[in-house]
Amino acid sequence: MYRFPFFDKLSQESKDLMLKYAMPATMPENMELFTQDEKCKDILFLTRGSVRVYRRHISGKEITLYFLKPLEQCNVNLNSALSNTPAIGTAVTLEEIEGLMIPADIIKEIYSKEEAYQQYIFDMFSLRLEDLAILIEDLRFEKIDIRLLRWIEEQNDGIISITHEELASHLGTSREVISRLLKKFEQEDIIELSRGKIIKL
Repeated sequence: MYRFPFFDKLSQESKDLMLKYAMPATMPENMELFTQDEKCKDILFLTRGSVRVYRRHISGKEITLYFLKPLEQCNVNLNSALSNTPAIGTAVTLEEIEGLMIPADIIKEIYSKEEAYQQYIFDMFSLRLEDLAILIEDLRFEKIDIRLLRWIEEQNDGIISITHEELASHLGTSREVISRLLKKFEQEDIIELSRGKIIKL
């Protein structure tokens, strides 16, 4: 907990309460932390690894809402747990993660009286609102080939391990569209395709 930016600003009472109920958790890759329409009872404080948060349409298609990084909190998780309402999306680990799970009632109590934690939550909602605004803007105004190329360019690794199905889910389109565009990029010597991998040239 000590690494989170708000923690040092809490009262000693709130620090003690949070530490008392914090349960260390390690979860493997590809594990669902919560699912869409499920009510969250605990809140994750992520300290290592990354998490994908996505929404699934009735058709079965998915679109990524955002990625959760260490020392961030998941707005979908927070909203569901604090308001006792069903989660509007699903969260799945992209790699092994570590973190702390704290019951929603404890966090609700701390939130009600700690300005530092309130500000941290406001900052998280501001960050996610910006993410969603960019997502809507991209879906409305940018062609999928431009979005796909930008996504590839933004990846730090030269070899990207991802299936066409997973990439389609991230970008909110079909696997067939992604496969066709990746093949086009390969013909243009932008990338090289391998099984489950995209190699940047």
